[in-house]
Amino acid sequence: MKPVIGIVSCGYMNQRQFVPQTYLHTVEHFGGTPVILPCTQDEEAYFCYGRQCDGFLFCGGDDVTPLLFGEELMTERGATDFQTDQFHIALMKYLLSLKLPILAICRGMQILNIALGGTIYQDISLRWPVSLNHMQLSSDRSDPCHKISVLKDSILSNIFNENEVVNSFHHQCIRILGAELNIAAVASDGIIEAIESDCLPFVVGVQWHPECMWKTSLSMGELFHVFIEKSKNAKNLQYISPKPRTQ
Repeated sequence: MKPVIGIVSCGYMNQRQFVPQTYLHTVEHFGGTPVILPCTQDEEAYFCYGRQCDGFLFCGGDDVTPLLFGEELMTERGATDFQTDQFHIALMKYLLSLKLPILAICRGMQILNIALGGTIYQDISLRWPVSLNHMQLSSDRSDPCHKISVLKDSILSNIFNENEVVNSFHHQCIRILGAELNIAAVASDGIIEAIESDCLPFVVGVQWHPECMWKTSLSMGELFHVFIEKSKNAKNLQYISPKPRTQ
């Protein structure tokens, strides 16, 4: 049976919740059954999501409200949605407690880091030294933008080459790494491009958008293949709490 992959809603637009088709198509192509998980204020839904799904995908999206990682607003760039941010962080904390596979992309990686006590730069311009432009303006989202170096002995080193090229659509980045996370890849300017858990079976975050690159990059496809294969065998009822744990 195909594993059920819960794709967490990116948020709200014109009174609708949404997930870009690229995530759905990619999960389906690599052997998963995609299910969209809507944002909700009902914490009982977290338990239902955990029962229903074998793995979880957190997508890209808007900025995270600075107050949620201990700061006040310092930039005019980006848009935020406090309700969506609270939901994503609370859900991430609960799903981490289940020890089920998680793949977190772009904003999703930042949510993962914040959920584990880390922080992010509200804008890359606030970082020193001067950074690359990580918000590409290309005709196709699959176009490569910059190079990354994958760290040896990381989970990703078994999937990617030591040096890869990635696309890039973010103006925020990790500042302080969250607890129990390791750096898995960096850009040439030192910005963290991938993170992974050092104590959970498969929890990986990437700053780029592999769902847009797998048709032209075998490595990007392999990332989804490994994630979905891990999800096939991950479900173990001893990990599922009878009640949501969001703290």
